Amino acid sequence: MTLSTADWITPNTQHAMLVAFGEFLSQHGFVDRLMGVVVKQKTCIYAPQAKLIEFLAGIMSGIEYLRDLGDGPHPVTKDTVVAHAWGQPGFAHYSGVSRTLHACDEQTVAAVEEEITEFSRPFIGEAVQELLRRGKPIVYDLDLTGQAVSPTSTVYPEAAFGWMDNGVKLGYQLARVCMVSHQQERVWLGGLHHPGDTVSVTCLKELILAAEAQTQIRPRRRTKLVQQRIDAQSKTVTRMRRLINQQQEKQHKLQQAQTVLIGKVYHAQQVLKGTLAAQESSRLTAQIAGWQERLPRVETQLAKCQEVLIKHQEQLHKQGRILREQQAWQAKLEADNRANPDPPPYVEARMDAGFASGENLTWLLEMGYCPNTKAMNNRTTAALRARLAPQTHWVRVGKNAEMTACGNHLLHGCPFPLTVALERFKVNEEYKYATLIRYRDDGVSLSLRSWFRRYNGRQTIEAGNKEMKGTFFVQHLMSRSLAGIRLQVLFTGLAANVVRWCRPWLRTCTADPTPKWCRALNSPKHLVRVAANTAAMVQQTDSGVALQFAPESPFAGVILLLKGIPALQLAFGFNRPLRIGSG
Repeated sequence: MTLSTADWITPNTQHAMLVAFGEFLSQHGFVDRLMGVVVKQKTCIYAPQAKLIEFLAGIMSGIEYLRDLGDGPHPVTKDTVVAHAWGQPGFAHYSGVSRTLHACDEQTVAAVEEEITEFSRPFIGEAVQELLRRGKPIVYDLDLTGQAVSPTSTVYPEAAFGWMDNGVKLGYQLARVCMVSHQQERVWLGGLHHPGDTVSVTCLKELILAAEAQTQIRPRRRTKLVQQRIDAQSKTVTRMRRLINQQQEKQHKLQQAQTVLIGKVYHAQQVLKGTLAAQESSRLTAQIAGWQERLPRVETQLAKCQEVLIKHQEQLHKQGRILREQQAWQAKLEADNRANPDPPPYVEARMDAGFASGENLTWLLEMGYCPNTKAMNNRTTAALRARLAPQTHWVRVGKNAEMTACGNHLLHGCPFPLTVALERFKVNEEYKYATLIRYRDDGVSLSLRSWFRRYNGRQTIEAGNKEMKGTFFVQHLMSRSLAGIRLQVLFTGLAANVVRWCRPWLRTCTADPTPKWCRALNSPKHLVRVAANTAAMVQQTDSGVALQFAPESPFAGVILLLKGIPALQLAFGFNRPLRIGSG
């Protein structure tokens, strides 16, 4: 493809980078994949799948509200150059996109999610394998963030009041999990949508399983830990059986005593019917009275014994069920290990205190993960502080943070010891305390400073949530249908990943990069908020697509050769396409 100065007279798009995003997704086949998703809506002018593609394009241009597709300063719906880059003859009015989102259902959401997973797999796989090749740990970051709506709204399905944005609000919760590549790039692995009253502790298992599904790796399951619980549970079951046997023996003796007393009363009453001396009659009558007085007490004891026996039997049934569940759980983990002959040596689950219940920590440990978190409540911190000696040494780990190691500790609800440490921050003249928790069985020890720095790496996902809200406006719900809201969550996560994944390709496509363009490539926010809303001249032919930013744009003179440069050229290394010059 030959370019000349005369070709660049007037910009024909106001969304330069959106053209590049569309080309990237099209060349990877994702646009065609999305066109194959079933949506239960008939086609009038534009197919419903095309409107889903338009919705994604809008999100990647940084629209704040759905109507911005048509009412923004430079409407995406009227930009045919962008539409062509996304494989469409044109884009529909935003009201048509809204109707399509309402027409989507759970099957549509599941199908879109599957296509996103298939598209994302090679990118995520490369990031994981590069971490493993370099001997770097796999770290999953987990978080929960809110999507608030008007407190008086009644049109959002399954919305509920919950804690979000430092207050109780009506809306939804987004449970998210991400990892960080060796280049310190955030990779979103899952986003799950829930009613607003959902709390972090209930989301941990689904996030970890979502991460495993995306990365296709998992740590070696710790079946020996499960065996410890099985052994303890077996002792509990044995004890319950012993108590039942003791109670049954007691019941048998009481029943015998009751039978004997009834027999004695009956026999004595029969004897009294005969001719007896007055003294003998008086003695039998007194004995009958004593036996009859004892009978109610025996019956009460028998009833109480039966009540205790039933409780023991119910408890045995419960404890036996728990034991069987543990044995089945161990069998599942053993099967996981057999199917996973070369697991990564260390996989960390990093999360805030809201996820760290005893049950969740137990599950993580048995699943092979190394938790890095904080204690769920202040009781643990108070108990550890009570043990501190006056001469306790505090290590400076941050500008306003100190830590002291407290060894291993059993937390409520978790039968396995975890390593804990106290941290303190000085606020005005008062110290605030918290408890950090971690677990490692790979023989690697961490200094308190490294531990503190490692845990505070959670800022990665916190920054990601901020990006989701400030760059892609995920908190502004663009649909009032549950499927539409979930599609927005899926597309937002995809958009945040694609902006990063396409940058190596963009660097290769850039003919003469300028310093400002290079800086923009390092900022996903600038690529979306600035470059995707910048004027450019685009040439689209069967043999190639070229883009030049307009002279008045921040990237004046920068040319991108977008087609004829494959987005994926496996023969030359993943995501490093062959450079084809112009002319």
